[in-house]
Formats: sequence, C-alpha cells, structure tokens
Amino acid sequence: MRRPASETHGECGPISTGAEREQRLRLDDMVDDYVTWREACGLVVAAYAYWSQAGRQEGRLAFAEYIAALNCEEDAAAAYQRAVQRVAAAPVSARL
Repeated sequence: MRRPASETHGECGPISTGAEREQRLRLDDMVDDYVTWREACGLVVAAYAYWSQAGRQEGRLAFAEYIAALNCEEDAAAAYQRAVQRVAAAPVSARL
C-alpha cells in the first residue's frame, strides 16, 4: 500500500525532496514485492505438501494447484527482482 507523498516518516520528519520521495516509494514497493514473493513461496510449500499426500483421485487436481502456485511464485519473484533493480538503479544522490 502506498503512503501519501505528504506523509511523514517516523522521527525522520517529512520527506524533503522529490528524489527522496521517489526512492522511499521504490523502497516501499520493493518491500511489498518481497512480502508477496515470500507469501507465494509459502503457497508453493503448501501445494507441494498437498500434492505429495494426495490420493489417486485428487492427484491431478493437486498437481495442477502445485503448478499454479509455482507460476505465481515465479511471477512474484520477477516483480521483486524488478523492484530491487529499480532501487539499485536510483542515482546515488537519491539513495537514503
């Protein structure tokens, strides 16, 4: 969830420059993408456990759910990677 640009950040006070504001937004997005990726990893673990214990009749559906969870995790990992790259590519003057 993005914070309003006018919001203050703890004891640091209000954000003073546009570059700092943009970098904080990039960092917030990166953390959000990290959390999303870690949650997707948990879903992969759960889907694998379900599939590995599924009976013959549930096996195909369980496998399909596992593949779907893997695809979601891959998408989340790619989003997190892009967010990290955006933070790393910021000009040195914009880094906090």
